[in-house]
Amino acid sequence: MHKIEADSKNTMSLTVAALGVVYGDIGTSPLYAIRESLQGLPASPENVLGVLSLIFWSLILVISIKYLCYILRADNDGEGGVLALLALLKRENGHSYKILFLIGLLGAGLLLGDGMLTPAISVVSAIEGLQVISPTFAQFILPLTCLILLALFFFQHHGTAKIGKYFGPIILLWFITLAILGGLKILDNPTVMIALNPYYAIEFFIHNGWVGYAELGGVFLVVTGGEALYADLGHFGKTPIRLGWFFVTLPGLLLNYFGQGAYLLQHPETIVNPFYSIAPSWFSHPLLIIATMATIIASQAVISATFSLTKQAVLLDLYPRLPIIQTSAKKKGQVYVPQMNAILALGTLILVIMFKNSSSLAHAYGIAVNLVMLGVTIMVTYVARIHWHWSILKVFSIFSLFLCIDIAFLGANAQKIITGGWVPLLFATICVIIMLTWRNGMDYLRKSYYMEKIDLKDIIEELNHPNLQYLPNSTTIFITDPYDKSGGALLHYLKLNRIKPEHILIVSITIENHPYISQTERNEFITIGNGTYRLILHYGFMDTIDIPKALAIANKEKIFPFTLDVDQATFLVEIAQVSATRRKKTFLFFWQEKLFAFLMRNAVLDIEFFRLPYNRTIAIGTYCEI
Repeated sequence: MHKIEADSKNTMSLTVAALGVVYGDIGTSPLYAIRESLQGLPASPENVLGVLSLIFWSLILVISIKYLCYILRADNDGEGGVLALLALLKRENGHSYKILFLIGLLGAGLLLGDGMLTPAISVVSAIEGLQVISPTFAQFILPLTCLILLALFFFQHHGTAKIGKYFGPIILLWFITLAILGGLKILDNPTVMIALNPYYAIEFFIHNGWVGYAELGGVFLVVTGGEALYADLGHFGKTPIRLGWFFVTLPGLLLNYFGQGAYLLQHPETIVNPFYSIAPSWFSHPLLIIATMATIIASQAVISATFSLTKQAVLLDLYPRLPIIQTSAKKKGQVYVPQMNAILALGTLILVIMFKNSSSLAHAYGIAVNLVMLGVTIMVTYVARIHWHWSILKVFSIFSLFLCIDIAFLGANAQKIITGGWVPLLFATICVIIMLTWRNGMDYLRKSYYMEKIDLKDIIEELNHPNLQYLPNSTTIFITDPYDKSGGALLHYLKLNRIKPEHILIVSITIENHPYISQTERNEFITIGNGTYRLILHYGFMDTIDIPKALAIANKEKIFPFTLDVDQATFLVEIAQVSATRRKKTFLFFWQEKLFAFLMRNAVLDIEFFRLPYNRTIAIGTYCEI
């Protein structure tokens, strides 16, 4: 009985916490979605009811059925998100993987761009409530938005460990506020509920033709936060995410959307900002404060997800190594990436200054998430066939509907490319080029790096030379690079310096296509001979790499045939200087070779990335032409 109660309490606490992280983005859509869905059309009863019907069925089909029932099933050992899905598909590594790989990279690039767009449109739309309170406040919207965003990014290095526990309750208050404001307006005009009938959605297209179809780009804004359900799967689990949606988020959103619609039927002139218009005048200031807090939390959730996505890309060898700082000792998912934070801050502020208002930002916002959703649908379709072993008929009957919906939304959003949609597409293209260049460059180094041509055993035999100075009771630890796991260059360093430690430990890192690797599966120890040993440390793409800590644990488990004093051992790492040259014909264009060389020079040093002690680590430089 006590265990059931404890499980129930844990599920409830996770559900509330999930509200702040998972549903912050989709929960702030009522600030602008209705207005954007009717942009360019009169707020007539037929149009209002048609848009409400489209919103209702979009939330049901895309979020409730597609994501909650099917997409969440495609987890990688409990983890979700486009890169976790890509790692899951990589286990098969079939002919289709190359296409899926490109789709995954594009999705990752678009999600990184979403880390700029979501804070921009969310905070701007909340602060635009000042204009509803008084038109004289309009001049303060942009400066105040920039100030809030600057503060948000400035405090990222502190992490959210201390204030994160308040996110869930604040977003819960936000959804309750949405429900009450919308519910009261529905009571004033209950006829709006007839929009639940899909007839009004069909009638909307018949009446407005291609202009009505174009408005689907605005309707899509109500589901833009749906990808967070999948990306944050590992933090909360399926049950809390589903409970949070069906019992809190969906009712709150529908009540508010229909409440705005009910008010528009009576006051079509309030289409300028229907969200703030449905609030009583005495509640305008408190609503502005609650909305601002909600948008800040939604922005924080997206920024944190971007950091997590960057960490996955680095560990999966899809992106150059960046400094990754763990901001919480208890929660693995809370990380801070300084360089990515700077890029997001600069990009977000540029977007706010460039587009100036939430309506303009909405043009850039929808297509990025739309393409990610389409990519995820394609990848999960492949998972259903290969991993779930569904029949072709079952796969087609279910996922053809979702693909048609995604493509229909994409067609409507495509018109926004020239008015702002090009921004996330350009950023995603840059990210894909960087990731492809890095991945192909690392593959080239693995295949052609000159130390791979030398037999490691031959080098070890040379360490028996009598002229070498033997150092008893000493241990030297070689940390190999991903492209030279032999450690040959490091062993050459000993030969050139005519020293021979008693124990030589070659440590290499292998990132598996799983999010986490248990401690029992972490270590793979191999005895090479002549006092030389190899230790392969296996990590997941969500794990935190700390080599000294891993060696200390391995020593306690008595894996080594000698006693390893991690606090006294000397570490050696290799720093490769890559130079692009036209003399060699490689897999890359020359400009990509130059880009790869630049990325190698600016990647974080192994000393910092692996958390090695600076005072006992020697860096050895090597040179390689590509």
